[in-house]
Amino acid sequence: MTLTTHASLANHYVNMASSDAVTRATAILARDGLVTFDGVHDRESVVRLAGRLLSPREHRDADGDCVTIISDRGSVAGRLGYAGFGAAELEPHTESSALAQPPRIVMLVCALPADHGGESYVVDGAAVYADLAGHSPRLLQALQQPATVRFGDPGHWGSVLEPTLGGRIRIRLRLDGLEHFTEPAAEAVPLLRTVISKHVQELPLQPGQGYLLDNWRMLHGRRSFHGPRLMYRILGDLLANHDLPLGFKPPNAKAAA
Repeated sequence: MTLTTHASLANHYVNMASSDAVTRATAILARDGLVTFDGVHDRESVVRLAGRLLSPREHRDADGDCVTIISDRGSVAGRLGYAGFGAAELEPHTESSALAQPPRIVMLVCALPADHGGESYVVDGAAVYADLAGHSPRLLQALQQPATVRFGDPGHWGSVLEPTLGGRIRIRLRLDGLEHFTEPAAEAVPLLRTVISKHVQELPLQPGQGYLLDNWRMLHGRRSFHGPRLMYRILGDLLANHDLPLGFKPPNAKAAA
């Protein structure tokens, strides 16, 4: 099954070989927070594509070209903050939550899918917000209280849902043991998990297929898997000549109910 025939992904697809690919990708990122693509079959192609869109950021786990190879590294995954390097399910999260200003874009490309499982998935923070607004505004408010969650160690004190500019909101989350919720946000965590699970979109990536997502709007994760699985990841910010809204505009609660 290709990305263009997968019902939940067709509206996010951009042919990166087209002459207007960068313009279209930027517009769809601004609209949906997610772009899917294909035709990127090796590491060099990943780096070239990233160079058309991004100013890559260095990362603890990346090589000199800012590419992080995501694969099962066995016991490494048992260390706090390294869960992505195992075969267990990776809970929905945003990247670099311990930074005051996390990177805007996550780029992930499939080099080798798992023999079984390992599907990537995303969750739209705008949908999570709308659901909470329609069904539990009190707990939504708790998740917006400043300095109620520590992300990382020593990390960054903030909130799951943070105001940016122009009335927009960005989402920040990790659930890997390197987070510490205080009240009132702690009370909202069980419901937050439930709501997130309702809005999962799976991306059954095959070799050469990938996604770009707005790290201030979208959560991402993966299913548990068996067998070898290899992904290339680059984190970065859109080049200066491409604009992206600072998070999502909160939908009204009536529309969400």
